[in-house]
Amino acid sequence: MICPRCGSNHITSQVITETTSNEKVKGFGWIKACIGFLLFSLPGVLCGLCGMGKGRRSTKTSSKVEYTCQNCGNRF
Repeated sequence: MICPRCGSNHITSQVITETTSNEKVKGFGWIKACIGFLLFSLPGVLCGLCGMGKGRRSTKTSSKVEYTCQNCGNRF
């Protein structure tokens, strides 16, 4: 492997792992609140709070190789 900037052969490689996570949190459920209101009157509106705060988590991991020139410090 040759550095594209200085042409040196003194190259080191490093594996970089990146992890990203997405979390979707549920809020107040208006449909549950309306059904609860129809069934139980005013206290039924609290049915909209059922399941609030729960969510889904998904993580995505990706890795890439980064080369570094020991002479000039160029990363490619």
